[in-house]
Amino acid sequence: MPKKRLGKSSLLWFIRSRSYVSIPDIRRRFNLTCAEDEVSAITTPRNGTVYVGLPREAARLLQDLVREDKVGIELEAGIMANAVVGVYVMPHRGDSAALPSSGEEEEATGAETALAT
Repeated sequence: MPKKRLGKSSLLWFIRSRSYVSIPDIRRRFNLTCAEDEVSAITTPRNGTVYVGLPREAARLLQDLVREDKVGIELEAGIMANAVVGVYVMPHRGDSAALPSSGEEEEATGAETALAT
C-alpha cells in the first residue's frame, strides 16, 4: 500500500472528511508505524499535556491543529493520564465546515414553507 504524505493540510483534510477520527485510523491512513507502546506528549491550551499514540512528527502536526483551534481531541476517561483516543473538527463561522448562520436557516425555513403551501 502506498504511503500517504503526512502534512498538516492532509491531516486536517482527513479529519474534516469524517465527523470523528480515531488515533488508530490516523495511523492506518498515513501508514504510520510505531511501537505498540510508543506515545508522544503534546501540549494543548485546554488540557495541558496530553499523550497521543502517534510518532513525534505526526503528534506535532496534531498539536498545531489543536492549538489553531481547527480540531478538538477526545481523551480516554478510564485512565489517570490524559490519553488522546480521537479527533474531531472544530467548526468556525465563515469556515466551509461551519454550521449555517441564522440568516441561512431563515432562508431554508422560508423555502420549506413555500414548498409546503
